[in-house]
Amino acid sequence: MKFTTFYFSGTGNTRWAVDEFARIIEEKGHQAEQVSIDIQTSLSDEQIRAMVAAADAIGFANPIYGGDIPPIMRAFISRVVGLVGPQKMAKSAYAINTFGYVNAFGPTEMQKLLAGSGLTLTAYVNIQLCNNVTSSKPLDRNQLVKRMARGQKELGRLADSLIAGRKRIKGHGPQLLIGAMIRKKVPEAIAKFYQTLGVDASRCTRCLVCVNNCPTGSISLKGKQFIFSAGCTACMRCYNFCPTGAITIDGVLTDPDKFPRYQGPEL
Repeated sequence: MKFTTFYFSGTGNTRWAVDEFARIIEEKGHQAEQVSIDIQTSLSDEQIRAMVAAADAIGFANPIYGGDIPPIMRAFISRVVGLVGPQKMAKSAYAINTFGYVNAFGPTEMQKLLAGSGLTLTAYVNIQLCNNVTSSKPLDRNQLVKRMARGQKELGRLADSLIAGRKRIKGHGPQLLIGAMIRKKVPEAIAKFYQTLGVDASRCTRCLVCVNNCPTGSISLKGKQFIFSAGCTACMRCYNFCPTGAITIDGVLTDPDKFPRYQGPEL
């Protein structure tokens, strides 16, 4: 069997989960394909149709931001639904969500996004790792390692269920009520997040890591000024991967020596 997972990862949590899922699938003697949906990938309509047609199951993997999936993944799923359309035979779809505190986005919401595509949600799992936003509390690496171990087990159960053709729908619970409330506020906050970003000129070396790594192409350098544009998906990648910690939020520069940036579970 072949499993193709389209994924978006802000600073590494989801990429780790997708890589682990692929490793498990391949160890079980099947094929796994991981496809980033970053703007740099430039997937054509023909490529997407071909990948969906060639796979036995299609996956969508992403972090959860404020009880919702990131705009970049929401837009991509809408694109896939429009390209694939109704199929003579339903094809299995699965979702892998990563989160730090609570996952308030559930399988019912994912089913709504897939409606009319011929992709039937047969598996939905949540993998708790950690938050990718710098805070006053240092990262608890021991806790993260334990969560990674639990995540590997959950991804193994996901793989077994998909291979056997069994449903595995996780993610129902009271936390979804919280999600229903905060999802009304999150889209506006994310849409305006780019307005809070800036660059501290005294620390910036103009290495352009932020420009080249932005998944939505929302950062540019014009003359000596960095421009942050609408389309930002609030993934924190520019903030966390700036080599000198020069990205500011609301004009505030957080000292990277005191508050190390999060760059994924494997570091």
